[in-house]
Amino acid sequence: MNEPPQVPILRDELAEFLSHLELERSYSPNTLDSYQRDLVRYVHHLAAANVKRVEAIRYSHIQQHIRMLSDLGLAQTTRARTASAIRHFHKFLQREGLAPTNPATTLRVARRSSKLPEALSVEDATRLVETPDTSNDLGLRDRAMMELLWACGLRVTELITLTLADCLWRDAFLRVFGKGSKERYVPIGEAAIHWVHDRYLKEGVRANLAGGRGLDKGVLFLSKNGRPLTRQAIWIRLKALAEPLQLNATISPHIFRHTFATHLIEAGADLRAVQEMLGHADISTTQIYTHLQRSTLQQEHREFHPRGR
Repeated sequence: MNEPPQVPILRDELAEFLSHLELERSYSPNTLDSYQRDLVRYVHHLAAANVKRVEAIRYSHIQQHIRMLSDLGLAQTTRARTASAIRHFHKFLQREGLAPTNPATTLRVARRSSKLPEALSVEDATRLVETPDTSNDLGLRDRAMMELLWACGLRVTELITLTLADCLWRDAFLRVFGKGSKERYVPIGEAAIHWVHDRYLKEGVRANLAGGRGLDKGVLFLSKNGRPLTRQAIWIRLKALAEPLQLNATISPHIFRHTFATHLIEAGADLRAVQEMLGHADISTTQIYTHLQRSTLQQEHREFHPRGR
């Protein structure tokens, strides 16, 4: 972790908790950043409520904080994540003997929105991945990158940390390290192999981007400066490529993950297999794509059945 978070109270306890998540629980940098933001905001709220010691924290303080987040208009997912962070924080404090009680034992995490994830149709996904100008290095990299996202359903963090050693071309698999550094193997389709291995790598595009500067860290996809790509850079690039297409979806790297899962489920893939490929710890997370399929079927029925309307 970096320097301990700058907070008015519980500075050492919060730093110790975040170190525990990083070193013992192997939380990703993105999750750690989110937890730190959520808990720093919570601790500032406690200080504003004149709470000076951990023993003085009451359940009512936590309730007030979650209610304040709602009043500020923060998303339900943010409130749910904050509640989860607070519960884990107080559980840790009591377990480590840093607090005599846990005021968050009865805290209920707000239910996440039941809004179904957006996914691209096969036609729109094809239009998007075929948009880059593959006559130049950056365009060919973008094509290879999107083909791999669609083919393997990777999280954007998994994509930007994917190394050359993780690409098992002979076996047509990727070795992916997901949340909590959990390892899984995901099949690669022929189209992705063509664009990533045969074009991006064998034609020397990656080598051109690396430029012999030694900044690539063995990562598969590089920026024009030879460094590993960032999540923000990929998001910006996708937005720029999608804008002229006027697709009926909110474009982000994650939409390829939803599209990957949706297309597999719609084609009849086994739910457990999709769960394994996505790296979901709980199959209930994967089941949302069956809800998406049912929603599509219902729409088709209403539109085309003579008694559907």
